[in-house]
Amino acid sequence: MTDKQIRDEALTLFLAGHETTAVALTWTWFLLAHHPEVEAQLKAELDEVLGERMPTAEDLPKLTYTRMVLAESMRLYPPVYMIGRQALVDFPVDRYVIPAGSSIIMSQYITHRDSRYYPNPERFDPQRWTPEAQAARPKYSYFPFGGGVRVCIGEPFAWLEMILVVAALAQRWKFLPISGREVEMEPRVTLRPKGGMPLVVQRQAHVQGSGI
Repeated sequence: MTDKQIRDEALTLFLAGHETTAVALTWTWFLLAHHPEVEAQLKAELDEVLGERMPTAEDLPKLTYTRMVLAESMRLYPPVYMIGRQALVDFPVDRYVIPAGSSIIMSQYITHRDSRYYPNPERFDPQRWTPEAQAARPKYSYFPFGGGVRVCIGEPFAWLEMILVVAALAQRWKFLPISGREVEMEPRVTLRPKGGMPLVVQRQAHVQGSGI
């Protein structure tokens, strides 16, 4: 590869495999800090599934509520908040035709907050992600990883990574909001919190044998 190709590959790996995950986790802690009832239910699942030990990949099928929390976090604050495609041929959509060569921008942020699919869309509610609730919605009412043949190749790894990180940290730490500190969105390459995420980190009761 040329030097430019190597640089582009490295930058893509960093943005797609690191920053997006970090941003998703940041917004998740923000939401948990402001919704202690959800944090309590998450902690109850971790206590039941893990007890005092650290999570492993084998625990993923049992950490269903942890995954629901992350899914709802990425609904409200999708790290990739818009995605572009180009029409290779004329493409009919309902009464319209997208001409060949047109660039189309689709916004996860807007779609994920559409009340047709998500009643009371501004509310943080992980129960939207029960199997029954998901089956009742159209496929592309939720697409934090894109879709189609160009869906994010790292999606399975991202879920594994985020679930394990949330499980491991939530066992030992809780995040609390700082009174009077507002958090704004900053839509850049990813949907970041403007100026960082001000939270108080508090140690949970010590887990015996954890070494932490």
